[in-house]
Amino acid sequence: MIGAKIGWKLVQAAFTIVVGLAASKAVTTAWKLGSGGKPPKDGTGGYAEVITWAAASAGAAAAARLFAERRAAAYWLKSTGYAPPGYEQAAADGSLLKSISKKDD
Repeated sequence: MIGAKIGWKLVQAAFTIVVGLAASKAVTTAWKLGSGGKPPKDGTGGYAEVITWAAASAGAAAAARLFAERRAAAYWLKSTGYAPPGYEQAAADGSLLKSISKKDD
């Protein structure tokens, strides 16, 4: 059980890092396309610009983390045949399997 928890944490971390980097790049690119300039950094920009950037960045990070966790859990279930720690109920009610079948259709 300890090995499964460690393995799950490693898989979850790998998915989260990859998806997080992609989300960061996407939100930065979207900002550059939308505003025509670089995102505010180190106190540059007005309050509205900084708040908008913070909201966009936080939203992208939250969505990326949720997506990464669900995809990692689906990958774990498909690879090992059992649900990762903490996702037993989602596997039992079938919601975890639905997320796998939507992507594989």
